[in-house]
Amino acid sequence: MSTSRRGFLKGILGTSAAGAAATALPGCAPDIDPAPVTDVTASDAGVVTLQVSRYPDLERVGGAITLRVAGEETDLLVTHSGQDTFSVLSNLCTHAACPLGFDGREVVCPCHLSKFNPIDGAVTQRPATVGLRKFTSTYNPGNQELTIELRAGQGGFPSAVNGEVRLPFSQFPTLKDNGSFVEGVPGGYGKKIFIARASDGSLSAVDALCTHLACEVSARQAEQDYICFCHNSTFTLRGDVTKGPATLPLKKFTVTETTDAVVVSGVR
Repeated sequence: MSTSRRGFLKGILGTSAAGAAATALPGCAPDIDPAPVTDVTASDAGVVTLQVSRYPDLERVGGAITLRVAGEETDLLVTHSGQDTFSVLSNLCTHAACPLGFDGREVVCPCHLSKFNPIDGAVTQRPATVGLRKFTSTYNPGNQELTIELRAGQGGFPSAVNGEVRLPFSQFPTLKDNGSFVEGVPGGYGKKIFIARASDGSLSAVDALCTHLACEVSARQAEQDYICFCHNSTFTLRGDVTKGPATLPLKKFTVTETTDAVVVSGVR
């Protein structure tokens, strides 16, 4: 089963927005086959399990589906690019937030023809300049089961335990230095966070997802702030907006300091 671009956009954006987007598409994009939308629910641990044989659009090599996960802010594009090769990426183009499709070789934005590598989400064709977020997934060819871990962490970075991330100075010595940043993805949370010590010695911590269209912000040490390179929103170290298009602050966490560590709380 496949769906028209109008139907695909309607399923994700809603009727009025889909109509406007679909009207604009024929003059600027090829008639690619967009990934059909499927609603799923994750486990309490943030795990989505797909029996691939139940999804004809995903089962064939070159196929893809879009997953809307209940309670999650980011839709997922799941692609099948090789015999046992699946990958999971965020499903909004980082250029203008259009839902993405898959042509069997590359992830394609039907609005302005940005293209991305299906394996790691890297930009392969502009106008987009920022890659797609990649999610951890594992495929078992024996039972044709694809497991997606939405809360997976980054190797070497502490996990969140009961909503608390502890960063020992022995492992993160730069956190003692004024003007420093540490970033990483805590297991149990699954999204990048930043911890900063300002030039006055104060500590702060924020979620890295920009509140405009959920691109990841980057830290700027010279400016002592955060910038979203998708659309150039900027934020203070404490996450407050200093320049739009974002209008809401970054998600903030509570930070405390002990003699041997920085502790970030509320990471849920």
